[in-house]
Amino acid sequence: MDFGALPNESASSSQAHSPSGSVSTSPPLADIVNSIPLRPDALTVPLEPADLPDILQGFVSESTATTLILELEGKKLLYSCATIENDTERVQRVCNLLDFALILYELGHCELRLTHEYIEDLLDIQTIDWCQSFWPYILHREDRLAKNLDGQKRPGRDLIRYCNALLRRLSKTQNSSFAGQILIFLANAFPLSERSGLNHRGEFDTDNITVWEADDERSLYSRFWSLQRIFADPTTLLAKPELQPEFQDSLKTVMDELRRHTSAAGTTSQRTKSPASVMPTPAETSAVGTPIEPEDETTFAPKWLTSKSLFELQLQDPLFRRAIYAQTYFLCDFLLAHVVDTPPPTGTNKSVIYPRTITPDLAKFLKATQDTISRPPSAWAAVGLEPAFTRSLKSVVSRDANWQGWKLNNSPSFEKPSVPASEIEQAKREIDGRRGMKRAYRFKMGTPALSRLSSTPTGIELLRNKQRYAIPDPEVYCEKIREARDVLTTTTDPDLVKETKEGIASKEWRGLRAARAQSTRYDFARYFTGRSLEALFGPESETEPKKIKTENM
Repeated sequence: MDFGALPNESASSSQAHSPSGSVSTSPPLADIVNSIPLRPDALTVPLEPADLPDILQGFVSESTATTLILELEGKKLLYSCATIENDTERVQRVCNLLDFALILYELGHCELRLTHEYIEDLLDIQTIDWCQSFWPYILHREDRLAKNLDGQKRPGRDLIRYCNALLRRLSKTQNSSFAGQILIFLANAFPLSERSGLNHRGEFDTDNITVWEADDERSLYSRFWSLQRIFADPTTLLAKPELQPEFQDSLKTVMDELRRHTSAAGTTSQRTKSPASVMPTPAETSAVGTPIEPEDETTFAPKWLTSKSLFELQLQDPLFRRAIYAQTYFLCDFLLAHVVDTPPPTGTNKSVIYPRTITPDLAKFLKATQDTISRPPSAWAAVGLEPAFTRSLKSVVSRDANWQGWKLNNSPSFEKPSVPASEIEQAKREIDGRRGMKRAYRFKMGTPALSRLSSTPTGIELLRNKQRYAIPDPEVYCEKIREARDVLTTTTDPDLVKETKEGIASKEWRGLRAARAQSTRYDFARYFTGRSLEALFGPESETEPKKIKTENM
């Protein structure tokens, strides 16, 4: 970019867009930014509009003119500030310019993309060390730089672009902490469902290649490191089922060897230094394909040291064995979900639905291997594991199952629509109403059932009512029996006949009890035992005894 041509273009642009058609009388952008006092805490404490009342009044208020000035003169000023030899002054000048652009955006005089363009140009012309020292500025302005961003539109697309460009410049071994800060910032700046940060197609890291020394393919060393190919891309077994027997044989051999290297000294507390963390000599690294020059990172992978001379020491290291156990556990969990004849999961994202080619024999072996790693606590010492480690494996697998289900549904957004203002006001009114004075309960006894019970007459007054305990005269029962017999002679309904006969028997029994209670017990038992109630009140005859007159007691 030819920065020398920018002032003339800026002046002409300002003239063209002046409201009256004349040259703008606003001071140059460089004078305005340079008039902002330098601050030692410029990286962590952002400028606010209240800090620059006089300076903002001296700047143009037309949005179009402000945008053109910041695009043209602003980039020239940024380049001038970025080339200051004094590093402290350079940082403070750059922070003032970026904060000034943010304030103008918040006041509606320009777009947020201008600030991101400044940051992108600044990171491109500075060293990695300087970018790392400047990164706190971006972290402390996250709420202003990453507000309501969309990864498919500007300025969200600009933020992703210059962060990825900076990540590509970083060393995988020397700048891993800085790279992690950038990734965490991107994760916080965009929603979880942002498609630019998701692996929608379920692609594995096929560039994760492990290189080891040439040896007999049937040796333990070769079998052990050959498993890393499957660990890096398990879909290889699904796409090529013919590799499954060889994989099962190699994994069984490796698991048996890992369990053999167990002892009481294999705990973490007694481990002093992991052989896997010892840096190999140049001769060893050159033998395994790791370049001697650390700057050449085309094939350098710091995850494993695959020298054959270290292999036996690595097997004795409990942390090394745990890493292999973890890889095996996750691999078994993935493959067990793709057994032959099992129904595929339901979802719209077909790219993460893989073919089901795992044979039942291999599935049985994988399940047994997974159970061995997560066996009961009494046997954990035999394989050099701890209870917390195996619980962590199960927790990771359960959480990963939820992520897989989310990706199967094309990663729907977790965000919910904002609550309407009317519903919020209604909720406030309900809360205020519940906090007010409560009115008296309308039921005296506390519940409707108790209130009804309290109004029901009870006590000694009911006991004084003779109708509750008076026994009717036997003649009453006898008259009811005659009426019931008349019904029997006029009806043919079997159910009514049965019901009437049962009523007659009941009335006769109660009538006899009433007659006994109201007559002389001796005479009643002597003359009328076994007779019906009607015989008591029937006509006198020579063959029957004289009727006894009943008397009320």
